Amino acid sequence: MEEEVSQMQPLNEKQVQNSEGGYVWQVTDMNRLHRFLCFGSEGGTYYIGEKKLGFENTEALIRLIEDGKGCDVVQEIKTFSVEGRTAKQEPLLFALAVCSQCSDAKTKQAAFKAISEVCRIPTHLFTLIQFKKDLKEGMKCGMWGRALRKAVADWYNGKNGMAVALAVTKYKQRNGWSHKDLLRLSHLKPANEGIAVLTKYITKGWKEVQDAYKEKALSVETEKLLKYLEAVEKVKRTKDELEVIHLIEEYSLVREHLPTNHLKSKEVWKALLQEMPLTAMLRNLGKMTAISVLEPGSPEVSLVCERLKNEKMLKKARIHPFHILVALETYKGERGIRGKLHWRPDGDILEALDASFYKTFKVVEPTGKRFILAVDVSGSMSQKVLGSVLDASTVAAAMCMVRID
Repeated sequence: MEEEVSQMQPLNEKQVQNSEGGYVWQVTDMNRLHRFLCFGSEGGTYYIGEKKLGFENTEALIRLIEDGKGCDVVQEIKTFSVEGRTAKQEPLLFALAVCSQCSDAKTKQAAFKAISEVCRIPTHLFTLIQFKKDLKEGMKCGMWGRALRKAVADWYNGKNGMAVALAVTKYKQRNGWSHKDLLRLSHLKPANEGIAVLTKYITKGWKEVQDAYKEKALSVETEKLLKYLEAVEKVKRTKDELEVIHLIEEYSLVREHLPTNHLKSKEVWKALLQEMPLTAMLRNLGKMTAISVLEPGSPEVSLVCERLKNEKMLKKARIHPFHILVALETYKGERGIRGKLHWRPDGDILEALDASFYKTFKVVEPTGKRFILAVDVSGSMSQKVLGSVLDASTVAAAMCMVRID
């Protein structure tokens, strides 16, 4: 009969003491980085608070940089971002902000160069800038050095006019930052006519753009850009539901372009659904069901189910298994986490979400290695994680399923 060993005693010299005085296996700094990039430290753990856990992960990140592995860290951040390995983007952005403000020149250079790849939408860019501001508090030197100004300017100039137009009209401001702030602080010089139009639109407004370009000879692309901006402005003012639907269909406008009063219309939501991005669709399943857009047996339900089962679309949209799991549990719950919205879940959509969950496993590349899967069964596993409807036991089971699949 094997002798039981208390958690308060080490099994061998390789174990270390944890926050509660028990003994556990040592985790390397790179392992800790990978865990942080995937899940962050939101909510802490049963034994250790969020603030302390976040601080410990930052220490591990700094140690990696001091050990000459800063460029490797930046590469890991890029890989996790591009391959969609994370449940949330914030940990990646925080780690990138730390790398961009460290003392190692090569790491800083790599971090600034990675901004355009990791910050795919303005929300990511605004969040990164705010993290950098938070990290700079108490330091005498300013945040907006030449490297950051260039990185932000390159973010705008590296895209075509229509891509920037969609970005700046959909995500106007986040985390206390706006596009106007970033253009001013980065001293951006437009690389082409399209970016010049958008710079004027952001800093001066639509009327100034109209006056500046009404008598100029313009390229086809610039004409297209101006018509798009005109549609964005027009949908804010019109009260005609048919005109709103027409503008959505012709210019692929999204929910963020519309004032609140238009979002009470069932027909407007039907028009939005036709080109709605997958992530937005997952977030709004409850809303669309509650206002009878997604009625049993309707073409809209068929469209939703078809997209949820489309592996190519799931991969292109970087849909993580946990995104589907959160959407499934939320939709099944018949009410939103916040607010008073209630709905009766559609059976076909529930089935499609379940199928979609398994399809997202296929984006996980096999390592060719063998694993031992061990799952905690203590009371701490009933805690919610990632600020979602999921508890730790559900997340652990999902992770095991990904490995086994």
